[in-house]
Amino acid sequence: MTCGLFRYPPVVLTAFIGLLIVLWWVPVSGNPPQNKQPVKVGDAECLDCHDEVAEQFQMNIHWQSAEVEKGYVCESCHGPGSVHVKDEEPKSIFNPATDFLAVSQNPCLNCHKDSKFESISGSAHFEVANGCSDCHTVHSSSEKLLAKSTERLCMECHNDVAAQFRLTSHHPVPEGLMECSSCHEVHGASNQFSLIDSNRELCLSCHAAKEGPFVYEHEPVNEDCSVCHAPHGTVANNLLVQNEPALCMNCHYMHFHTSLTGYAGTAISSTEGEFFEPLNPERTGISTLDAWKSAMLTKCTQCHAEVHGSDLPSQGISSQGRSLTR
Repeated sequence: MTCGLFRYPPVVLTAFIGLLIVLWWVPVSGNPPQNKQPVKVGDAECLDCHDEVAEQFQMNIHWQSAEVEKGYVCESCHGPGSVHVKDEEPKSIFNPATDFLAVSQNPCLNCHKDSKFESISGSAHFEVANGCSDCHTVHSSSEKLLAKSTERLCMECHNDVAAQFRLTSHHPVPEGLMECSSCHEVHGASNQFSLIDSNRELCLSCHAAKEGPFVYEHEPVNEDCSVCHAPHGTVANNLLVQNEPALCMNCHYMHFHTSLTGYAGTAISSTEGEFFEPLNPERTGISTLDAWKSAMLTKCTQCHAEVHGSDLPSQGISSQGRSLTR
């Protein structure tokens, strides 16, 4: 018994076997194997199509930087462009604005690697934002290559903070006298909220008169300014988190002499409702049934004017000089 193939003439068999070899060797596309690895083509090829970018990019710090290879500036960020030049498909070349992944190497950090960027990979901005291009327009010539002004850029995401800056008392960020970056390191920092310095030291870098040291100190000043102040904005004056005396009463008992409980004892005048306060005779004064109203309508700083600290002893006996009244 013979194989069915041998029933055909030798010429046909030879052609058939040759066809099998060709089909096995050549890919399905019918094209011979080619090297698809992209190579650099130079800036001239890039700018030939992207002329709108070329016009504003000529004055850009990236174009003039000594860190990049001259003649291949575009490909220092986008990678070799030979495949993209041939097929003109956006997906055939790396685009930092759309291809960013927080878990992959950021090409911007190849050059931007000084101490200011040491903590960027762990910052919320780096993780949440779509790479550097969420805030920076790399091809522009704007200051710091920002897409918008610092205030507008930050407030687009931090809506709660934007609302606080519209309150009566606020740091002068909306007025343009400060920027968010005056206090925050936007590329990441080791301090909470990416502050440039620790809370107290940051505040005292501008408000040096509150630092001391004082003979008579106020403990919250040495601990944390945010115990009493909200930095972005408040309804109360001087960025206080609450109005007086409610703020002070969070730590201190009411002690203003007219706020002491009215005592139905020996009347010192013929006017009904006025009583001498025998429980605290050293404070003297008159206590009435409505004395608490007087206390709640009185600011603590009317007497305790030096709330951040003082070198002068107060004259009150019970405070032993620590009342911060002068």
